[in-house]
Amino acid sequence: METKTIKNYYQARGLAWPGQKDALLFYLSEVGELAEAYLAISPVELNEEERQLLSDFASLGMQADEIVSRVDGWVRNFDRQRKENIAHEVADCNMMLSVFMESFEGRTPDDALQEKMELKLGKSLDTLARD
Repeated sequence: METKTIKNYYQARGLAWPGQKDALLFYLSEVGELAEAYLAISPVELNEEERQLLSDFASLGMQADEIVSRVDGWVRNFDRQRKENIAHEVADCNMMLSVFMESFEGRTPDDALQEKMELKLGKSLDTLARD
């Protein structure tokens, strides 16, 4: 996701742009919320090991959330008290991963993914459309 949109959203909400460490913790918090939401709605059957893994992610995400909730400029949404919405949790993960990448390296995850794919293919992705 392009971070210009995210920056406009942050500005509209009065949020401070986090540094890379806080952005990573925000991302981990969102992954925990996604794991928690997925467990709550149980769209597929999970074995005990899988349930425990998702539960552990949810707990660790809550721990990350507790840390980042003390960061200045952060406004807590209390998403964990709302009805589970997988699409919104995925969107939050996408946003926070983009914020982390922008803070860490000044580019988007999409840019990094394209670079990685092209390295593995040994050619530009643009050439695939012509092949």
